[in-house]
Amino acid sequence: MRSFKVMLTDMIKKPPVLFPLVGLFHILWLLWIIWDDRHLPFPGIEWLQVLWMAGFAFFWIAACDLRKWGALGYIVLTLLNAVLFLFVKNVNDRDLYMSPVFLIGGLFSFFLIFYYKRFR
Repeated sequence: MRSFKVMLTDMIKKPPVLFPLVGLFHILWLLWIIWDDRHLPFPGIEWLQVLWMAGFAFFWIAACDLRKWGALGYIVLTLLNAVLFLFVKNVNDRDLYMSPVFLIGGLFSFFLIFYYKRFR
């Protein structure tokens, strides 16, 4: 089992430079959503965005460690996110589900697919 320092060093040095930067972006966005929702009651529907962003950040950090399950999890989460964003509508044909990373997640998924052969 690796120590936290060795794991962090591997996640920064092994993948291309873009991967750790995107991981930092996901973590900062997660913190921003938590800060933005801090005044809302906890078991509310608005806290689902925090759950989605935590999932995106978790899988991207695993992808930074070049884990195939992290890359596949991120891609599946992005596809599920896109399906929900496109097909969940309310009565007035407006979006009922607001995705935290709709288009950006798709772009990041293409990077994962492009580098997938390097993953373990």
